[in-house]
Amino acid sequence: MSISDNRSLSMVGIKGRRPGPNRILGVILAILLTYLILAPVLLLLADAVLIHARDVSGLGRPAGSFTLFYLHRALRSRVSPIIFWRPLVNTIFAASVITVLSLSIGYFLAWVITRTDIKLKKLYANLAVIPFMLPSWSFAAAWLTLFKNRRIAGPPGFMEIFGATPPDFISYGLIPITLCLSLHYFPLAYIMFGNAFQRIDSQLEESAQLLGASRRKTAWLILLPIMKPAIMSAVLLTFARTVGTFGTPYTLGRPVNFDTLSTTLYSSFRGGSPGVMSVIAIAMVLIGATLVATDVVMFKEAKRFITMSGKGQMSRPANLGISRIPLTVVTGALLFIAVVIPLVVLMLSTVMVTPGWFKADNFTSQFWFAKITPIREGVAGLFRDPVVLRVIGNSVLSAGLGAVICGVLGTLVGYATIRLHPALLSKYLRYVSFLPYLVPGIGFSAAYLLLFAVPRGPIPALYGTLALLVLAMGIMYLPYSARSSIASISQMGSEPEEAAMILGARWFTRFRLIVMPIQRRAIFAGMLLAFIQGMNELSLVIMLAVPGMEVLTTLSIRYTDNALLQMSNGVILIIVVVTFILTFIAQRLSGSNFAQGLG
Repeated sequence: MSISDNRSLSMVGIKGRRPGPNRILGVILAILLTYLILAPVLLLLADAVLIHARDVSGLGRPAGSFTLFYLHRALRSRVSPIIFWRPLVNTIFAASVITVLSLSIGYFLAWVITRTDIKLKKLYANLAVIPFMLPSWSFAAAWLTLFKNRRIAGPPGFMEIFGATPPDFISYGLIPITLCLSLHYFPLAYIMFGNAFQRIDSQLEESAQLLGASRRKTAWLILLPIMKPAIMSAVLLTFARTVGTFGTPYTLGRPVNFDTLSTTLYSSFRGGSPGVMSVIAIAMVLIGATLVATDVVMFKEAKRFITMSGKGQMSRPANLGISRIPLTVVTGALLFIAVVIPLVVLMLSTVMVTPGWFKADNFTSQFWFAKITPIREGVAGLFRDPVVLRVIGNSVLSAGLGAVICGVLGTLVGYATIRLHPALLSKYLRYVSFLPYLVPGIGFSAAYLLLFAVPRGPIPALYGTLALLVLAMGIMYLPYSARSSIASISQMGSEPEEAAMILGARWFTRFRLIVMPIQRRAIFAGMLLAFIQGMNELSLVIMLAVPGMEVLTTLSIRYTDNALLQMSNGVILIIVVVTFILTFIAQRLSGSNFAQGLG
């Protein structure tokens, strides 16, 4: 029997009478993903049109009856502008501005670092990905520390100490939200554009310049069109992530009542309106689905932009000439603003009783080590509080176990998808594993809250347990791991497995001793990305973490709600340090490097 391609292994059974192990694996994965991904989304749809027990007396109908009340309240009632339409406009507008700013910064940095002879390339390449590894609202925390005014309680901001009280539109609302999130999300564009730039033949630019085109005209007429596929992917990813982000809009928008869909969804959850919450979550899912549909349509045209051919490819950095030093300084200043200033501001705020007051007697280590801190009676320093130490363990454990689930499950999905190709089961696994990508984090959290808040069959209620956090993180980031595995396994021939099968090795032995070692780097990359995201995640866990089962991100927000900004900033620094240390170790073990691309 000759087995020559990826498809053949899916056809191999025992004497042709029973389905092969790959098909059995595909069926098991399809059932599992249907329950963990598709069922929660369908529950969201049902929850928006079925009467909840708490509304039975008000609506005069039994629980579970069909109703349009929640849709009407969210979309057509007198309060709909407050709970849906205004937040929708705010979300779309803010996401559009953030996407433009993020892509502009990312494009500039990717071009300068990968396509020119700028100085300090290696340093800048590593600095450019650091904001991606920080919690999204860490920039909001640094912004508050600098520009906070007396609209909210807590210590004054640096600017106020210096005698300049910032107006509300500088301290809170649209402007700081867009700036802070742009600084957080530009590394995604930088990574995508950097990878694309490295694959462009530099002879195209040189030929244009020999014909008299200026560097600006070359960039506009040659590089920009060639980069169209990468630009579309960056737009999709940045816009979708911005729609679902919670921490920054909550921290900077709440003082001036600037709501987005994520914050109004959380308010509906806190206010006991699960039906309205489901309507808002469905709207967020539809935004994500629209983005992906648009990307699919535009991708057909993007196939025209082929930048790699059979001929030799040259990647020679452009000579900047007299512009080399100025561009080096500008790039360094931009990264200094995006990376160094936020971290320094956060660090300084945790060792000052009054932030911004640079006097010797104002510096203190009490926020870290005191039994009782100087800002509030009964609040211990972070490293003297047993709750903080327990929460650190919860965060590392939930993110770590979630990353393992994501990596292993993603590898199995990728393997089954390729080995079953082009069967209908393969296509189903490919699409359903991508579905969490369409659901913003807080919307996915709402779906899992519906699925696991009560016992369902043999599965007990998981709300308030570590298991729910682990499961949510493992499934939420599955698209990254699954797509990485699909791309990697599609390049791996079936011959090594066929040889082992001829020698009598069973499927599990072949998978453990052949597939896993070959796919080690792809698996580690998917797990590493899931771990970083899990440590920094707030949108996904804000409704799933309960007192006694908190993680670092929810603890930081709780400190912010109680006007304990020094403590909140300290928790953010703990997240950063733990994430950097464990990421460094993981990168050393896996041989991956975010500065060279994800996966």
